[in-house]
Amino acid sequence: MKWSEGGAFMGIDTAFERLLEDFMRYVHIERQLSPNTGRSYDQTLRQYAAFCRDHQLRSIELASARRYLYALYDQELARATIAQKVSCLKQFGRFLTRDTDEPNPFDGLKAPKRQQGLPTFLVPTEYERFLDAFRSSDTLGNRNVALVELLYATGMRVSEVVQLDLRDLATDHSYVHVYGKGGKERIAPIGTFAKDALELYLPSRDPVAGHEQALFLSHSGRRLTTDAIRKIMKKGEQLVGKHVTPHALRHSFATDLLERGADLRAVQELLGHASLSTTGQYTHVTTERLRHVYQQAHPRA
Repeated sequence: MKWSEGGAFMGIDTAFERLLEDFMRYVHIERQLSPNTGRSYDQTLRQYAAFCRDHQLRSIELASARRYLYALYDQELARATIAQKVSCLKQFGRFLTRDTDEPNPFDGLKAPKRQQGLPTFLVPTEYERFLDAFRSSDTLGNRNVALVELLYATGMRVSEVVQLDLRDLATDHSYVHVYGKGGKERIAPIGTFAKDALELYLPSRDPVAGHEQALFLSHSGRRLTTDAIRKIMKKGEQLVGKHVTPHALRHSFATDLLERGADLRAVQELLGHASLSTTGQYTHVTTERLRHVYQQAHPRA
């Protein structure tokens, strides 16, 4: 089997496999990184090992890693994707040399500069049209409306939503207990519209739930996955004419709060951002929207 981006990689070097297993234990147990990050690290390192095998390269070597990155550039992968892979290799090298005086073999790798773009978001009128795509009187319709409303009302990440259990929802449905990145927890208030949607969905959830405690369930009664939620989002894209992901609803949540005068630090807490600078990207969004309104409305713009 030849190396290719995104495939399944088998038969990598046995010694590298042992190092990878040790690293993944370190990632999950000591670093306590999220399952999604762990899966990404595992996929990247297996892909890199397969590339080295197919090109007869030494795997723990800077020159080999650079050739791997050149191959990714040739495939025209997104800069953010390549930057993530560089970070993974550097973390792996740091792990390999953490109890020695040896330098990190991957320290010389350079991540591409990320293109600065404004995050995708929906204005309130677009959100209403988007939500219309999910309205129906059946169980899945109630679930989808409740899911979309909760994402928009709380700004939760899709990875946080799929982890929610019934017990994380307050008895009066006014707030939800969220488990975020790095084991951080926060309380997210729930607005009236999302609360009403949840109260409509929950009775229809019970008949298919069995012993499953997840808040959002598939039609077969299992916990809804992140991939399933992204597929659900696609249903409303034609009504708004733009690509809408769960993260776009998170952006919409933050943008709408800031445009209505919310304090930046309060928005930081609601989003679960570790750094205020991360939240600060939304100030650029609101400034851009104000500039657009000005140019459309002012007679001398």
